[in-house]
Amino acid sequence: MRRSRAPLLLASILSMLAFTPAAEAYERQWHVGGGLGYSLVLPGGSIPTTATSLHGVGATLHGTYGLTDTFNLLVQVDGSFAPSAPPVLLAGGGVGVGYVLDVLRWVPWVGVMAGGYAVSALDPCGAAGETGCTSGRLGLSVPLGLDYQVTRSFTLGVSGRYGVLLLGPKGGVDQMIGAFLRAEYVWGY
Repeated sequence: MRRSRAPLLLASILSMLAFTPAAEAYERQWHVGGGLGYSLVLPGGSIPTTATSLHGVGATLHGTYGLTDTFNLLVQVDGSFAPSAPPVLLAGGGVGVGYVLDVLRWVPWVGVMAGGYAVSALDPCGAAGETGCTSGRLGLSVPLGLDYQVTRSFTLGVSGRYGVLLLGPKGGVDQMIGAFLRAEYVWGY
């Protein structure tokens, strides 16, 4: 008769959790870092392109301040470049609030942000002979991630973001999706 290994597996996991040092978030704790990764923009009619999706590379710089041990103030500056026809550059930033669940060395988090973006088509757009076009946009996004606390002062992680760009010149809503590898320096504990 075969015995179930589930109790042994559960006991092993619980003992690992009991002896793994916990990550700790604090009030007034600062984080600064950056990320690099994949960016996808789904034009909704306001970006001057005929493509249905713009694939490219994205980069972020972020800062976080611990309002409490579970809520953070988020500030982020980011950009993405899609080498499409025409090439498109998005640059912007936002502020928001994030929720942190500091368990073990793995720290999952999620937030909401709002900010401004500039959308630029780098090839001529519109009339013949016109230089690149840029339009200002309102951006709303939901960032989320999972960080691993390597040391008390350094974390590595992955993050994702879903966002929308509103108030385009043609009234369309463009969507942004990104996936990033990130690193950050932490102090103030």
